[in-house]
Amino acid sequence: MNARALPVSDTACPDRAASDSAAQFDERDFRRALGRFATGVVVISTGSGEQLHAMTANAFMSGSLKPPLIVVSIGHRARMHERLMQGDLFGVSVLSDEQEPHSRHFAGEPQTWLAPRFTEVDGLDGVVLLDRAVARFGARIVDRHPCGDHTLFVGEVLVFSLDEHAPLVFFGGRYASVARDH
Repeated sequence: MNARALPVSDTACPDRAASDSAAQFDERDFRRALGRFATGVVVISTGSGEQLHAMTANAFMSGSLKPPLIVVSIGHRARMHERLMQGDLFGVSVLSDEQEPHSRHFAGEPQTWLAPRFTEVDGLDGVVLLDRAVARFGARIVDRHPCGDHTLFVGEVLVFSLDEHAPLVFFGGRYASVARDH
């Protein structure tokens, strides 16, 4: 194993000198190391119609089964951050391996030929979910936790659905898919 120790920041480990960690911590290498963790790809959405806003993310996880909670991590500079700070509902659509163009589109690479289809969730005004996603969740924000340059938004799942498509995966800066058992 070819590993090298990297210092952590002084906020995570107060006994280290801030200047030592700042001089040795390489954010690009840190990002590459995080990219070694394979993740699914989701589109987070809030609002509907002219007020719809959606973004691609891979910082999504389950939080709890009882109560049913999900967590998304949103950077402070993202437009979605302000919307979730002010709103109370959001949707998460877990993308299928057919939806790589959707991921690119909502990550800021417009796919001009693409016409994403969202479905409104009955009873949850302002929650829309992408059609043909592997799984879809409509949630109400129950907590917000600052986390460095991001905020963790905890949502109580009010509705969910799932399909039998293969998921889209992101690993090492590239898209991939997972073979399904038949």
